[in-house]
Amino acid sequence: MKFISKREDPTEFREWKALASDDWSPNWDNLAGDPKNKVHDSLLAEQGHICCYCNRGIDKDDSHIEHLVPRSHASHKELDYDNMLASCQRRLKPKEPRHCGVLKGEWHDEALLISPLQEDCETRFRFVENGDVIPISEGDHAAQKTIQKLGLNIEKLRAMRRRAIESVTEILDDLSTDDIEGWIAGLKQTDSKGHFELFCQTLIQILQSYI
Repeated sequence: MKFISKREDPTEFREWKALASDDWSPNWDNLAGDPKNKVHDSLLAEQGHICCYCNRGIDKDDSHIEHLVPRSHASHKELDYDNMLASCQRRLKPKEPRHCGVLKGEWHDEALLISPLQEDCETRFRFVENGDVIPISEGDHAAQKTIQKLGLNIEKLRAMRRRAIESVTEILDDLSTDDIEGWIAGLKQTDSKGHFELFCQTLIQILQSYI
């Protein structure tokens, strides 16, 4: 999981909410058109176009706006930009396993959900070369529950992480420590299009273990 630093919500979204009157109230069900598109674009940009939970690459067509605290738990937060993230699996294929925001659904437990908005989230999970993700601390029940509720260890995601890791480890013998450190620094930055490398946090951890 990669920490997400929230930005200011889009101007168009704020202006839309400011249209509230005695005759009309903004709510999630009537959020549409340009204001909703701007919110979605902004979420993708601040996340570097990777899923808020699994960190695979996403774009507008295959991501949806996720409420960290579900609307069923806190309807007053349904238009709170700080409660919104971009999660993968907007359109599920037949028999495709669910994970991330789609699997999380209405579940929320502040004591057990590790959020990508928590500054320490990157220090709570460890990625293994076989594609597994496990809690860094054996007794971290919140990390274990988060992995379970988001489906982060389903075979689909394990295989994707494993391929990404293999693409890195197969060339490490030809790299110096300076090369690896430079690679890590690059993975911490977005590219010219504002995109992070998919599974960047996974790759950073793997590379750091070789220094």
